[in-house]
Amino acid sequence: MMSIQNISHSETPTSFTIVIPTYNEESDIGITLEALSALEYSNFDVLVIDDSTDRTPEVVGKFVDERIKCVRQTRGSGRSAARNQGILVADGDVVVILNADVHLPYDFLLRLDKHYRQGADYVLVESEVTNIDMLFPRYIQSQHRLYYGPDTKVNMNWTEGFSCRRSAAIAVGLFPEGRSDPLVAGEDGWFGELLESNGYTRVFDRSIVVSHIMPTETIEFFAQRVGRGQGVAQIWYQRDNISMIVLLLRTLRQTSFMLSNLMFCIPIARQSWRLLWHSPRQLNDFIPFLVASGLESLANVIGIWLGLIEAWRDYKIDAQGDLE
Repeated sequence: MMSIQNISHSETPTSFTIVIPTYNEESDIGITLEALSALEYSNFDVLVIDDSTDRTPEVVGKFVDERIKCVRQTRGSGRSAARNQGILVADGDVVVILNADVHLPYDFLLRLDKHYRQGADYVLVESEVTNIDMLFPRYIQSQHRLYYGPDTKVNMNWTEGFSCRRSAAIAVGLFPEGRSDPLVAGEDGWFGELLESNGYTRVFDRSIVVSHIMPTETIEFFAQRVGRGQGVAQIWYQRDNISMIVLLLRTLRQTSFMLSNLMFCIPIARQSWRLLWHSPRQLNDFIPFLVASGLESLANVIGIWLGLIEAWRDYKIDAQGDLE
């Protein structure tokens, strides 16, 4: 946790707006909203920014809690645009950015309030996958513990249950939304980096734990990991401003690394072995984690190639614009 010095203390309770972007979340959003209705805090409201084609708006509409509102997404497309729409119309001084499958503990806002009254500008919290009786959620939770757990020193700027002052979010230009296609991953970390680089005060309180569920089916897990890979390429091209040649070289390098992993299995086996010690099943998960790691590696590379194709399309559009 970063130290906080020379910060004035306020006795005024913080007002919160919880922003939830949704796209076909009818199976998840009900449980999430039930947890929000049970929060032990009075000064908050909930904005569901919806772009669904399923029954998500109907599920939200069944809640009689007047603090919960469902608004049709009218700003662009994608998760970042939905978040930005919610931030811009939020009434709260602090916005909590929530995914539809994240469940908050009853005292979540009470504990956040303490940090914001002490001067924090954005707050990170700990997260925990709850459906770890299934392979892929257990694999993802083990990854989280290995790479981002309490014993790590990684510089994090985004977590599930993220919150920040609305004024700070607007000052840094809101969430990056992408160019011809919306950003599908990495936009949240990018947003956190913007807050950090602009000098906003961060607090990381790991004693606050939010729970969330992860995909259990192979096709869902694979699609999610493809999205992560595509997001990597989008971030390389749009945030890092690398050239198409460099992006192609990075993509070829990742492809070569993936193929060697799948052929020789040693790097994948090594990673699976490290993950075992963060799984409740430990050695029994070695082969399952080996399979999950191989699928993830393949999906990530497919996603990076998709991101490369998208970047090439943007590059041609820009080149055509320069010619005109």
